Amino acid sequence: MARALMVRLLGVGLGVLFGPSLLWGEPQLPAADAPSLSLPVACVPGRTCFVQNHVDIDPGSGVRDYACAAASYDGHKGVDFRLGSVAAAQSGVAVLAAAPGVVKGVRDGVEDALMRETGPGAIVGRECGNGVVLDHGGGWETQYCHLRRGSVSVARGQPVARGARLGDVGYSGFADFAHLHFEVRRDGKPVEPFSQAGAGMACLRDPATAVGLWDEAAAKVLTYVAGEFIETGFAAAIPSTLDLEHGGNRIATANPMGDGLVFYARLMNGRAGDHIRVVVSGPGGFAAEGSSAPLERPKAIAVYAAGRKRRGTAFASGLYTGVAELVRDGAVMTRARGSFEMP
Repeated sequence: MARALMVRLLGVGLGVLFGPSLLWGEPQLPAADAPSLSLPVACVPGRTCFVQNHVDIDPGSGVRDYACAAASYDGHKGVDFRLGSVAAAQSGVAVLAAAPGVVKGVRDGVEDALMRETGPGAIVGRECGNGVVLDHGGGWETQYCHLRRGSVSVARGQPVARGARLGDVGYSGFADFAHLHFEVRRDGKPVEPFSQAGAGMACLRDPATAVGLWDEAAAKVLTYVAGEFIETGFAAAIPSTLDLEHGGNRIATANPMGDGLVFYARLMNGRAGDHIRVVVSGPGGFAAEGSSAPLERPKAIAVYAAGRKRRGTAFASGLYTGVAELVRDGAVMTRARGSFEMP
């Protein structure tokens, strides 16, 4: 089989894995007055939305999520439910009240723009972007950030029921991708809804043992995922992470007379030591494969691809298939497949 160079583009790092100390803990029971939380986005986790970041419970300059890994960044106080792209957000994905409450604060009117394109100076003092804060009583609050401009549908002082639409997922404020930043607070302090951990508290060796604040339906679909492919596709050139965050016409469409043909896979929350294999095949003897070097540090998002450049004649019509695998400690942790019918 012909070999092609594996390419990893613009991977976004996750920082130092652990701070000065690593604490192991045991699950704890919910506080008696804690709200039971429903899924705060009208999406299907693992298919149309993904948990990109958890609460950083490391009290220092390191990063530690509740599962003793690094699916977060330093100082992050909430859970980020990401969409696949800006294009997906523009189609309208509702943000929902996770529990009954009263609207404590709202903001709308902040432009939707990816921070890597505008720079952080453009949103100083408005990092949450367009957002809503709900008061659930007993010192408990939830905050919903980065909503789409013009979508906020509630007003200060308004009572809201569980599941009420608050607005739509956007990318306003401190946002490098279309997502909802969902934050839970008790007496003003952030709480990880997956485990109830706060800054400086212990993480869990086995995240499946966590006793969080999610209701039964949400807990069933919000399991901890230690690295996953959130997108695969075929294109005429390898897309950058920024192209994929925008989606839509930013991706060079695969076609018979394109400069090249590649199968790409976008990986979320890879860990140090992981490596990725990509294999693609098709009619007319088309074949390419590659394997990345082990990751030197955790990566929030990275793109991997294998393919070939066109040499003279058009790419043959027919079905092309690709497979991407995440390999950790010598074992395949997860794989993703894709196919494309060339006209």
